Amino acid sequence: MTTLAPCDASRGELKGKVVTVLGPVKPETLGICLAHEHLVIDFRIIFSELLYATGRSLAMMKTEDVNYDWELKHRFNMQDNLLLIDEDEAVKEALLFKDEGGKTIFDVSNRNFARDPLALQRISRRTGLNIVMGGGYFMVSAHSDTLKKAAVEETANDFINEIRDGVNSAGVRPGILGEICCGWPLHESERKVLIAAAITQKVTGIPINVHPGKNDRAPLEIINILALNGAEPSHVTISHTERTLMTHESRVELLKTGCFMLYDSIGREGYFDLDGTVDITNDNGRANDIIRLLDAGFEDQILLSSDICTKEMRVKYGGHGYAHILRYFLPMLRKKGVPEKIVEKLTVHNPARSATYF
Repeated sequence: MTTLAPCDASRGELKGKVVTVLGPVKPETLGICLAHEHLVIDFRIIFSELLYATGRSLAMMKTEDVNYDWELKHRFNMQDNLLLIDEDEAVKEALLFKDEGGKTIFDVSNRNFARDPLALQRISRRTGLNIVMGGGYFMVSAHSDTLKKAAVEETANDFINEIRDGVNSAGVRPGILGEICCGWPLHESERKVLIAAAITQKVTGIPINVHPGKNDRAPLEIINILALNGAEPSHVTISHTERTLMTHESRVELLKTGCFMLYDSIGREGYFDLDGTVDITNDNGRANDIIRLLDAGFEDQILLSSDICTKEMRVKYGGHGYAHILRYFLPMLRKKGVPEKIVEKLTVHNPARSATYF
């Protein structure tokens, strides 16, 4: 059996800290956070080619040259739309968030999204924002043969070494292990990555973020796998709530495990195919769902973000951008009666706890 790599540094130096791309910081210094974003990402791994000729022609064009409504309905069918690799653009877009009072962005791009630690460092320095970097892997469709064949302990060691030594030669440590992406039904290789993540958390104390499969049973299955293998649900975030758990009862069931629940499509509208039946909600629906969960006593477990991962979501291309939550969504919550101390929990205290090594 493979021996797990020691990681004393994490349990000492990093315990109680949030690890940013510029180094560990105290959780109370994070300020207003976006808990699930992408500043630089090559998302072409999910590109899906359209079957009809005119659609293929549009898919080859630059994002700014295509009708915005068409983009909204075909965001994953355009190669250019899936490339966020311009650092100057990322800086300008991130500064819109900072100008509204934002201070920290969690970039949860994993290895299969061409995660770029040095670019994130440069963006952090240029904007003055804290950036927390992610890790892990996309779904099985992106798993290499090496990863599929690796023992769980080997994958865990790989994660642990990254936390101890930093990524490649850059020396930048991940602050979150995720987003770890899972499909539905869960593939055995994805299950192995989850188990490796649980082992890694048990050794290092790193927080975990998971992208669940598009089925309302997926989040609980993921939490159960993680917990059975040593992870603490209170240090796990389940992303993409509003496209996965479609009833209040299913959300409450998940929250009772103690995990964080992330509403990360704020600002987005449209159709999200979940078993061929589900429409994604809008911001008013999200606000009402969140308020119902707040009334049920889960104010300490809810996180907010916009998951900007394609060009058409950025302001430059006509989208809502990283500042949308501060400009529009929080005022909506306030108008609906959410007290300021609860707003502060959703945007400051909860994300800080969710990203703290323990």
